[in-house]
This record gives sequence, C-alpha cells and structure tokens, in this order.
Amino acid sequence: MESLWNEHEEATYTKRCVEAGYPAELGARVYTSQLLGRRSDLVLHGGGNTSVKSRAREIAGRECDVLFVKGSGWDLATIEPAGFPACRLQALLELCDLEELSDTDMVKGLRSQMLDPGSPTPSVEALLHALIPGKFVDHTHADAAVAILDRPEGRDLAREVWGEESLILPYVMPGFILARSVHALRDQQGLPDAGCLILDKHGIFTWDGTARASYERMVEAVSRAERRLAVTRSRLPSTASLPLRSLGMRGPVAIALRGAIQREHSGSMVSTWAADEHTLALSTNPNGPSLTAGPITPDHVIRTKPWPLWLRAHDTKSLRSQCDTAVREYSTRYKAYFDRHVNGRPLKQLPSAPRVVLVPGLGACCFGTTLRDAEITADIFGHTAQVLLDVTTETVFEPVGESDLFELEYWSLEQAKLGKGALAPMQGRVALVTGAAGGIGLETAQAMLARGCHVFISDVDETALESATQALRDRFAERVAAYPCDVCSLNDVDALIERCISAFGGLDYVISNAGVAPTGVLHNPDGQRSLEASLRVNLMGHQHVASASARWLIEQGSGGCLVFNASKAAFAPGPEFGPYTVAKTALIGLMRQYAIDLGRLGIRANAVNADRVRTGLFGGGVLEQRAAARGLTADAYFRQNLLGRETEARDVAEAFVWLCSAEATTGTVITVDGGNPAAFPR
Repeated sequence: MESLWNEHEEATYTKRCVEAGYPAELGARVYTSQLLGRRSDLVLHGGGNTSVKSRAREIAGRECDVLFVKGSGWDLATIEPAGFPACRLQALLELCDLEELSDTDMVKGLRSQMLDPGSPTPSVEALLHALIPGKFVDHTHADAAVAILDRPEGRDLAREVWGEESLILPYVMPGFILARSVHALRDQQGLPDAGCLILDKHGIFTWDGTARASYERMVEAVSRAERRLAVTRSRLPSTASLPLRSLGMRGPVAIALRGAIQREHSGSMVSTWAADEHTLALSTNPNGPSLTAGPITPDHVIRTKPWPLWLRAHDTKSLRSQCDTAVREYSTRYKAYFDRHVNGRPLKQLPSAPRVVLVPGLGACCFGTTLRDAEITADIFGHTAQVLLDVTTETVFEPVGESDLFELEYWSLEQAKLGKGALAPMQGRVALVTGAAGGIGLETAQAMLARGCHVFISDVDETALESATQALRDRFAERVAAYPCDVCSLNDVDALIERCISAFGGLDYVISNAGVAPTGVLHNPDGQRSLEASLRVNLMGHQHVASASARWLIEQGSGGCLVFNASKAAFAPGPEFGPYTVAKTALIGLMRQYAIDLGRLGIRANAVNADRVRTGLFGGGVLEQRAAARGLTADAYFRQNLLGRETEARDVAEAFVWLCSAEATTGTVITVDGGNPAAFPR
C-alpha cells in the first residue's frame, strides 16, 4: 500500500477549511480522512473513524480544547468539516475516568459536550480518540489487518507482523468498554505520543502529531500485514475456469430466494449479486460453509447477519422447495442463536432472514430493503471473501466469538448506524411500468417511487425513455432502472422482464400501461387496418407483458399484482373510435381472465378506466378529432364530466398505486374520469 498524501492537495483543503471558519488542522484532518476513505480495503460504507485535537471558540467567546471527531452518518470517503463535531476535550477525558457508563449516558455525555448541538452525534469511539495522546488519530478495519487477526494464532502473528513497538489489545466491545481498556493500558504502561494500537478481531488505530504522519503510520501498518499475507496467499482460480452455471440462473435463483424470504418473513427485500473473483472462488469451495463462521470485523454484522446462507443445490426442477427449506433452516438457526444469548434481557429479535446467500458458481445473492442496502452488503461480502481465502490458505478462520458478535449486533448504538425509521409503504417492493416515458406511465412511476418502491420503466421511444430515466434517477437514484421495449415483440418483453429481475431481484407489481389511440370506422379498409394495429398494441401487447410477468410471479410464489390501463371506451364507446374501443373492451376481458386463473396463487389482476387525460395519445390530431365529434373545444372536452374538472395523469397514477396495494381486490375496474354515467361499471 502506498501513501497518497500530496502537499499541494493538503494545502488546498486547509485553505478551504480556514476560509470557512474552521481551524487549519481540521482541513488536514479532512484531507487524510478522505485518503483513507478512498480505499475500500481500509474502510467500507461508514466504517472507520478519525479525529484531531484542536482549539475552538464557544458561543460565549471563550476558547477551549476540543476534539473534532468523525460524526455518525458520515463516510470518510466524502467527509467534510461539518462531519466533525467539536466536543470539549477535558469533559470527554473525565468521562473516561468513570468506572461505569451506560450506552445511553455515554451518548448523552458526548452530545452534552458538543459546541454546536446541531452537529452530528460523535462517533462511539470518541472517548478512545480523546484518550489517545496523538493530535491526529486514525482508525480503520483494514482487510489485511483482520486477515492477520481473524485466526487462532492471531495475536501471536500480530506481534510478529507489527513488532514490540505496537500495542496489541484483546478484543473488547467498542465504545466505553474499549475506552476503559485503553485507559487501563495507559495507566499501566503509558501511551506514546505517536503509535499504533492493534485491536484483536477488529482493526487498527494509529496516531501522531500531524495528519500526514498519522495517515502514513496507518499505511505502513497495513503494508506490513499485506507483505505477510503475500507470503502464503494462494493464486485464485481463473473465473474462466470456475465451474460456473449459466449466468441466466441468477434470475431464477434470486426470485426463488426472494419468494422464500417473503413467505417466511414479513416485509420485502430486493437483491443484487456479489460476483467478484473472490466471492466466486469462495462459492465453489467445498468447505465453504465451515469457512464462513462470521463477519471479518464485528461491525459488519448489522449488514451481513452473523453468517451467510449456503444454497448448495439449485436444481431448476425443485428450486422453490430448495429455497424454502434453506431459508426456513436459516431462520431456525438464527432464532436459536438469539435464544442462546438474549439471557432474559428485554431484546426484540431482529429479522432472521438471510442477507447473504452463497450459490456455487453464481456468487452471493445479497439482500436489503433498498438496492443501496443490498449493494453495500454485496461490497462488504466481496471483501469478506478475500479475507476468508487469505486466512484459510494457511490456517482456520476464527473471527470474534458468537456471544461478542451478538452483543454488537444488538447494540443500540450499532443499530443506529442504519438510520432506522418508519418504512415507506412500498419499501422493498418492485414495480414494472410500461409506456413510462411520459404521461400516465411516468406519473405512475413517480408515485410508486415516492412510496419507496423500486421501479423498472420501459417505453418504445428510446430517446424519451432515456430522458425520463435520468429525471427519475436525479430524484430517486438507484431505485430506478430502465430498458426500451416494444410490447408487440415477445422477445422484447421477455428480455424486459429478465432485465427487471436482474436489476432488483424480484417483481411485485406490473403496470401494463403502453398503448396507442387509433381512430376510424370499422367498416372501412382503413378502420380494419387500424383495428388490427390497435389489437397488436392495446390487447396483445398487454397479453405479452402479463403472460411473461405472470410466469416470474408464479415462480416467486409470493403473490403480486397485474394492473392494466384500459379505458372508459370499454364501457362507453365513442363515435369513430372503434379500433381503440374494441381492443380496450377485450383488455377488460383479459384482465378478468387473469384474475380468475391466478387468484388461487395470490396474484391479483385489475384495471383502470381513465378518460380524457392529456397525454401523447391525443397527439397527431386525435384531440381535435375527438373534441370536434362532440362539438367542444379542447379544454371543454377535458372538463366534460360530472365533477367539471380535468382528469390529470397523476389522478390515474394514484389509482394504479391503490390497486397495487389493495391486497383483497382482484378482477375489478376503477374509473378515473371525473364522473361519466355512461361509463359507470356494470
């Protein structure tokens, strides 16, 4: 590992920090913190913490010694000065002198000493940072370090790697307990002004008088571990030579696992695959289940659970039963783990669904309530796999003990890192929306996303789809994915559904919205051609989407919903609109048939009959023609209903959203037209 420190870059950070009213050394602290954060083999997704001791002015104007320490919720890779709350240093040191301090009181104590009450809560390691004498303090969970420590002889090997000048501490719980252990070490032998502290099964602290020196101490400490691992590290098999199953199996496996999890547990999750070379190699290791005895550092447990699930067999003929059995056994194992360690305390068992499922030759299917959560878990497990392989080339993997792991998993301060709050109504659910580049489809996608759903959108117009996708991603980030599709093409539709499963690992709601609005009289040749074209899109297009989706929903085995965009014209035809009316009338029949055939499987089918919504369907003179047929202006045409108000795309979108969530409703039609007696369902 090489130092990335650059004098000019540090000067730039320092100048910017001073101009913003912060001490100069905080700029250097921000800079080297980001250098650490750029290396995923040092810290991952909010892991690690850093600090600097300085002076700052209180509101009353008095200067005092403070500790600027990484705040909760900030990531070292992107941290800024605002991510370092300033705490009165002397008060923190006095807290360290206490014999006992509850987690609640520790947090209260830290927050009570913040100069700015609006700053983020200080790191749970703030007291330890205060105790360590160095001006700058760095802490990481470096992969190479835990690969040295996570073995039976870890502490002896640590002494060999880092030498007598480094302090090596047995594993203890982070927070106040760890601070007290270092407090005792300081009283027994003192702590040097610059040094390195190795925490067994956990990671490394380094400190020194400058940001550069502390950072480069960390680089050197990790480099020592890397050099030692290089001696025994075995060469990975080429991914080309691994006995990979067809990558097409990832979709069926992911959806079967998701269905099993949804049947066994309440709530829903999405998934992604970890398929880096280390995870693939680990997945094919015949001793894999015995190797994966726990996370490589305890902090990871809140993302990965105590162990992964291994799906050893994944025969396509019995995939659902295999997944059901595996998930059920995992849940039983987790409950026994909870019962062993709860010791009568009033703890509520956390969800027992697996977060990582290893599948031979496919990698690890990783779950989360959002795709971002699943991606973080996949990233963490990729690093886990590398450490496991590094350790087991020469010895046994021995992470922190199960009871210690339980204490961290159920530690309120660790769970707080997940930022838990009330789940959005459709959190973890996946919706597919066709014809979503504009109008009703785009509004529906936005409404579903606003409720926490992950949404896969499609449209035949690739340019418009690209624009819509970017606009949605600007607001909803990775919860949006897209793929162009002509619903008249079976191949296109099959590829669309497979892309959706690949993107999010499952499917719950299908909003079949794509359509056209041809006009004409049926007894003319032009009308005949318009009818045939309309049936291809407005009937068979919906059939293609529904049949392809239904096959995946059936395989998933946890219900779902098909919702079709029909039309008021199905109940109340208009003049010279036969090509559209006939297809939409047939679509209502299609919906009812799906409701009848799939109801026993928990899959619902419903439709929305909208009327006179300003969308692209009214382009090309259709609006003018429909208004003229009724002797109305365009605006009057849109308001011609019982309520005297124009029906908007968002009104239709809300109906789609409701039908997706109405778990006791199937085979029904909801009208969204402002009130039209001729089109009342009957």
